[in-house]
Amino acid sequence: MATSIYRIFSWLRKHPGAGWTILLLYAAMVTFPHEQVQTLVGNAAKLMGRANLYRWAGVTGIASAAAVTAVLLPELRSRKQRRLIGAYLAGTFLLIFAAWSLLTANNTELAHYPQYFVPGAILMAMTLSPVESLVWIIIVGGLDEGYQYSVLHAGWAVPFDFNDVTMDFLGGALGVVFAMAFLHCEAGVRRTPGGFFKTVFSKPGAAALMAILAAGTLLLAWGKMLLYKDDANHFYWFALSRLRPQAFWFFDVTWGPKTFHTLSPVEGPILLLLALALYGLLDWKLVFSAPREGE
Repeated sequence: MATSIYRIFSWLRKHPGAGWTILLLYAAMVTFPHEQVQTLVGNAAKLMGRANLYRWAGVTGIASAAAVTAVLLPELRSRKQRRLIGAYLAGTFLLIFAAWSLLTANNTELAHYPQYFVPGAILMAMTLSPVESLVWIIIVGGLDEGYQYSVLHAGWAVPFDFNDVTMDFLGGALGVVFAMAFLHCEAGVRRTPGGFFKTVFSKPGAAALMAILAAGTLLLAWGKMLLYKDDANHFYWFALSRLRPQAFWFFDVTWGPKTFHTLSPVEGPILLLLALALYGLLDWKLVFSAPREGE
């Protein structure tokens, strides 16, 4: 298994064009059939019952996490930076548990983690940068949710789902940490504190994300974008939510068996930027290079 992963990562580094093509095709494959997947899950719930479906999804999620850990740990033991990488592995699992506890309606949503684990690992192998990898995860996850919000669920009283983008981010983060165990890394040269943002956010993907945030801020200030839909306002172009929560916790028996919090259009971007900065410390602390089989 480890040898195959080394070969795949080495191939991705040598053929970035093919790697990006694979990622684009993968993103299309997991985005556009979303309605069919929802129908399939609904049929499974009818066949086996919602409770059994949620149990099956939970067991599958735990087994997947165990499999990832089993493959990663043997490689991690040989790394000089194993303590830092191990801390981020444990921290990522804790964040996933927190997202499951606070932001998840039911266990079928655990599919977000393996779905974005794959592109997270591929991006890390190609870019050798946790921030650059996770920025593209945010952008692709945002486009996925934007497609659902504006096309599949157009007219529904739903928010732009920052909960799902957060889960996408954490799945991608797990893939990034996994890939780090198969890459060569050294402690970064000590830099001045003022150089942190230049080091972390000067990459193309980060620049694209900053441009998106800047455009959103301008549209919000101009009144062309609203945080919440306003039927009395005929001036704006779009709103980030067609549902204004009445309380911090939300519960709908048709969505799942537990209460959860719906991230607002303000909370979602702030949470994602904080998480990005957290993983950005890896770009600051470590310097990555191409994988070396048998290292």
